[in-house]
Amino acid sequence: MKIDDLLLLAQIHKAGSLSEASRQLDLPKATLSRRLTALETSVGARLFVPGASRMTLTELGEQLAERAARHDDDIAETRHWLASREATPQGRLRVSVPAEFAMLVLADSFARFVRRYPKVELEIDTTPRRVDLFNEPYDVAVRMGPVDEPDLVARQYMLLERGLYASPVYLQARPAPQTPADLAEHDFVMLSQAKGMYKTLQNGKQTADVQMRGPLEANSIGLVLSLTRAGGGIGSFPFGMVASDVEAGTLVPVLPEWRYEPLPVHLLTASRRLMPAKTRAFIDHLFETVPQWAHAKGVLAPHAAPARKG
Repeated sequence: MKIDDLLLLAQIHKAGSLSEASRQLDLPKATLSRRLTALETSVGARLFVPGASRMTLTELGEQLAERAARHDDDIAETRHWLASREATPQGRLRVSVPAEFAMLVLADSFARFVRRYPKVELEIDTTPRRVDLFNEPYDVAVRMGPVDEPDLVARQYMLLERGLYASPVYLQARPAPQTPADLAEHDFVMLSQAKGMYKTLQNGKQTADVQMRGPLEANSIGLVLSLTRAGGGIGSFPFGMVASDVEAGTLVPVLPEWRYEPLPVHLLTASRRLMPAKTRAFIDHLFETVPQWAHAKGVLAPHAAPARKG
């Protein structure tokens, strides 16, 4: 016995006639008759009263139709539930993001997202490793730097202008550098992972190589920022991470016309097809709530710049 034929029995019974069922289901009457005959054969008993002037079910047919109708209603409810889930962002959303970028740049946007979509449970994972979006339960990954995973879909979210900053305390003790060459006489607070990565400063078409040295080094950009605020030396940061410090005067730009090559930030997903409403809403929300400094500095990237086509 085919389940589809049982459900068809319930739908025909509800319609009241083969003609009406044919119209509602957009199936030929001959197809409906053939499937009902096949159902009677599989059951081994008549389901319709033969020779009746209108479609009349036997007692067994009535019982089967009633049971099938309950399943048909359950299926209709399930379809409605699935449609509502697609229309309304809800459920657990797991996002991988670098810890300091989450704290210093995205925390406000994350909080606004869950206020905007109260049915979404946002789980933020700041593990430093690169998560596997295909084989681990992550919906979105925020990735700093170039994307070298062609199977992922990447949307360029920001380009972070990276410059040099120091505290007024440090600059009171050491004369502020006037040219990149003057940096050789200064101490830097260095990020361990970035050692050797940022050597060339740019000012329009001009370039200058800088050797960063200093007695302070840490593997957390948050700690590097705290040490720089405390006067430990010159630090190198994306502008967005220190925008509030610059506004408050706790950090001062050093050689503000000179910057390192912008650092791209991407939003990664495993696929663009069949994206859940919660994931699509989250990505749209991040672009809608990009910090004001990104607009002011002109470093907001296009909404959708995929790393791969398709």
